[in-house]
Amino acid sequence: MPERKAERPADHVVVTGGASGIGDAVVRLLQQRGIAVTVFDLSPSGRDGVASETVDLRDETAVEAAMARAQERGPVGGVVVCHGIRGAYVPALEIDLDRLRLLYDVHVVGALAVSRAFVRRLGGAPGSIVMVSSTTAYRGWANQADYGPAKAAERQLMENLAVEWAPLGVRVNAVAPGHTLTPMVQDMVAGGYDLAAVERRTPRGQLAAPDEIAAAIVWMLCDATHVIGQCLPVDGGWTVVGR
Repeated sequence: MPERKAERPADHVVVTGGASGIGDAVVRLLQQRGIAVTVFDLSPSGRDGVASETVDLRDETAVEAAMARAQERGPVGGVVVCHGIRGAYVPALEIDLDRLRLLYDVHVVGALAVSRAFVRRLGGAPGSIVMVSSTTAYRGWANQADYGPAKAAERQLMENLAVEWAPLGVRVNAVAPGHTLTPMVQDMVAGGYDLAAVERRTPRGQLAAPDEIAAAIVWMLCDATHVIGQCLPVDGGWTVVGR
């Protein structure tokens, strides 16, 4: 049998979108494990002991520079791709195409840019990437013809990178949150989204807390050493309901 590269625990992790919501919960759980964190976001992290890089993840030059600065603080062994913007939540006939292009730039181009910047600097060491997709990537949804396909594309990107980078010792996976009590979902509620209907359809009968999604992300990033190319729904049973 050929000798395998041993995956070492990450001592330093980059979390995109780590200033709020699920990303902030990931940062806190990583800190509890004694892992150093650098946040890439348009807003600074409010957590003590966290380095922040203000970076537009659509700009690969800026991403590469931010990753180089992060590496100066200590070797980066993992990346959580948790940034994102919400869709317009309007019928497909009303979607603004410039806004649609922005969604793909943020979710897909940004995910690839930060992942490449990470892998380019590994120098042959093993690493781990977890992207955050969505349960909207699994089913057809009304009023989600912008956000859902963008998150499905991010999930497909993860699968392709998983196959390509596994021989390099890099695990690439994803987590697909269901409805979670984040600022993004609260914005949707303010726009008329019916959370009560979501809770009725969910077998667990309630939405996730950010910590519950973060726990799955950290497990996938740090502990699931033989898991590659998988997208784990964390949705209270939403995706298994046959209606």
